[in-house]
Amino acid sequence: MPPTVLTGDLSLDIINQSQRVIDMDDRIAELEPNASPLVVLMKKLRRVQAISPKVEWLEHQLMPRYDNASAAAASGAAAVGVANPSFFRVGDVVRDTVTGEAMEVTGVTAGGINVNRAIGSVVAQAVASGDEIFIVSNVNPEGASLRTIKTTRLVNMSNFCEIVRTPMGITGTEAASKLYGGPDRSRLQATNGIEHMRDWEHIAFFGAKKEDTTTVGAPKRFAGGLLEYIQTNVTGAVGTLTETAFQTFLRTGFRYGSERKLLFASPLVVTAIEGFARNTLRASPSSDHANTFGVQMQTYVSGQGVVDIVMERAWNDSTVYRGYAFLIDMDAAEWHYLRDTKLLEGRQNNDADKLEDEYLTEACPVFKNEQKHAVLKGVTG
Repeated sequence: MPPTVLTGDLSLDIINQSQRVIDMDDRIAELEPNASPLVVLMKKLRRVQAISPKVEWLEHQLMPRYDNASAAAASGAAAVGVANPSFFRVGDVVRDTVTGEAMEVTGVTAGGINVNRAIGSVVAQAVASGDEIFIVSNVNPEGASLRTIKTTRLVNMSNFCEIVRTPMGITGTEAASKLYGGPDRSRLQATNGIEHMRDWEHIAFFGAKKEDTTTVGAPKRFAGGLLEYIQTNVTGAVGTLTETAFQTFLRTGFRYGSERKLLFASPLVVTAIEGFARNTLRASPSSDHANTFGVQMQTYVSGQGVVDIVMERAWNDSTVYRGYAFLIDMDAAEWHYLRDTKLLEGRQNNDADKLEDEYLTEACPVFKNEQKHAVLKGVTG
């Protein structure tokens, strides 16, 4: 075959294109290099070695102080029906918070309480069904014996360690080839490490708790996340997030626990907060978490408590979760690992001409005292 003859000066458009050295960056540009801020913080702050795939703990609540009248009672009635008679003891001083009348509990029945009416300055008034009954304190006469002893029973709580595996592999030929960006095995280990932690970030928020023993000898355990545990402080169907609505949400979220908490929020929620909180937002790094672990935050200072805001950018991809935010008390959040995250190399069959590795973790997030945490749903702007 005769050669191709070129006339004149050589230029890049007429030479053999295989001659050209491509200006290829050796670094691979990752779309989401830091996709798991909550798991990063839990693993750095509160790591606990598990000794069983079922992680259990006990929780305690103080005696309840509020109940509701279960029926109407006239101003002269000596008995008031209440929804939970077991909350009360003889000697309790209670107030109907609607009328302001204080009463002394003189007896407890299956359906309510017997009372001595009009203690203090407020005269006896009719009690309406649904009125809030507040246990203020207790009163005892001189020389009295012990009053009835009551306490709340400890509650068993648990989560299951889930096995999460993220495999990767290349053939022997591909491994021996020189590639832009460096060896693919190293690149795959880096990118799949991010993918592995993305799984755990999703579990921490949206995981569902279950132990499936259908297959004998091969049980499957699913780790529950915050959405599974938070039952008390759930604020839904918010719509447009105003500062008043946000403060109401914080009031429920800060009822128990720490004075400083983390808000993991979608970009939509963060934008809404930035819209009304220009004067109370401080740029990161403004917390120990930001300074120590490199998690980017803004800080919102409110009368309810201090809120460090972490943006969960991936939630923007969801038509539902883009309106979510979770307020987390990190003092009540832990990472329990039966087998902590490891890169296991050489997982291929002995006779396979390939290199296969995987990340494996058997662990679960633990969120104690669900009342210390809160979830905000349904923000549209």
